[in-house]
Amino acid sequence: MRANIASILARAGLVAAIALPGWAAPAASAQDKFPTRPIRMLVPFAPGGGVDVVARIVGKRLGETLGQPIVVESRPGGGGTVAVAELMRAAPDGYTLLMTTSAHATLPKIAKLAWHPSSDFSPIASIYSYVFVIATNAQSKSRFGTFKQFLDYVRANPGKINWGSSGIGGPQHLGGSQLVKVAGLDMVHVPYRGNAPMIQALLGDQVQIVFDTPTLVLPRVADGKLIALAVTGERRLAALPDVPTVRETRLVDFTYRGQIFVLAPKGMAAPLQTRLNREIAAALADKSVRDHLTGFGLDVPGAGENTVPALTRHIDEFKATYDKLITELGIEAQ
Repeated sequence: MRANIASILARAGLVAAIALPGWAAPAASAQDKFPTRPIRMLVPFAPGGGVDVVARIVGKRLGETLGQPIVVESRPGGGGTVAVAELMRAAPDGYTLLMTTSAHATLPKIAKLAWHPSSDFSPIASIYSYVFVIATNAQSKSRFGTFKQFLDYVRANPGKINWGSSGIGGPQHLGGSQLVKVAGLDMVHVPYRGNAPMIQALLGDQVQIVFDTPTLVLPRVADGKLIALAVTGERRLAALPDVPTVRETRLVDFTYRGQIFVLAPKGMAAPLQTRLNREIAAALADKSVRDHLTGFGLDVPGAGENTVPALTRHIDEFKATYDKLITELGIEAQ
């Protein structure tokens, strides 16, 4: 009898072992069929800004390969906290994503939030690396038309020049504040709800200086409405071969480089996270997409370097560097 019971139990265990994969099959099947409806791509800036433009270019190609449209939704406000809050309320099922900037890493510090910028999310993939173009408007040419003239004018006229950013704690604010600190400048900071309205303010001379990605600056430089004074990278931009880097001028020892990347809610299944990483990398490898982005002066990562661990490392390193600056300057959300 004991032998029969043991045999029965053994067979039951075998049956259970065989049955378990069957129980997991619905989840696997759901992932295999993903996506079955449109995917939301949240952007924490106003429509028409650099990130919004790129989200639509990349989203179009990504939607074509996935077979479902990528719907870009602008959620400006709170330096990015509005968009992040919406992402955190969503399920980690791949249907809600966020395309944001490196400044995401400093939001908890600025806004005194409890979440961590990498471990409380599912990092997906980088979209591009960027530097800033330090630009002024054509109306300012009589005051300064080069980076040296800009520094001389501001130092001779403290508090007389306004500089714009995409919002408190945004990438332009962090990069601009860092240069202002390192160069010892006295300018008035004017935050906007995204870089599109910031550029409009520059064109209207409400502000006289901005630090912005090449995406929106280059077309205005080309038509003569803006003047590029310097770039913040380690090397000159191919699209602006006559514009020096800040460090190259030997007037200020300063560089700034950030990333645009995609996050999903915390808890996403690893296979889905890997698939989205792979699909985004493939979209970026598309010649039309890559030509668009590099044409804006953006540095698009290759598929081999565009990994979840690499993105996580960038977020954590950016947080460590700029949390210190935020403390030193006393930057707080408004």
